[in-house]
Amino acid sequence: MTAKLSPDSVGLIFTMHAAGHPVEHIADAAGCSYPTVVRYLNAAGIILGNRGKPKQLTVEYLTMALDMRAAGSTWYDVEHHIGFHRSTFQSELRAMRAQSC
Repeated sequence: MTAKLSPDSVGLIFTMHAAGHPVEHIADAAGCSYPTVVRYLNAAGIILGNRGKPKQLTVEYLTMALDMRAAGSTWYDVEHHIGFHRSTFQSELRAMRAQSC
């Protein structure tokens, strides 16, 4: 069984979240794990993440990825800058090539 967080730690979680700190930093400061912070925030009605709306790969994102690649960026850099995995870009490019044939 795990110990409950002190009221000070719980208060710190909400204060840091309201200030915009990432959950990883909040967990370190409160002395608990990432899932514990998420659990406390969810219990208070604060839902983290994209709220169920997946990010769509648009032509703008694809163009940005191709421009980054043309400028010498690696797929790893593109993934981290834009937020999609390289396979998403590559499968979209394959689909576009197949449509143009």
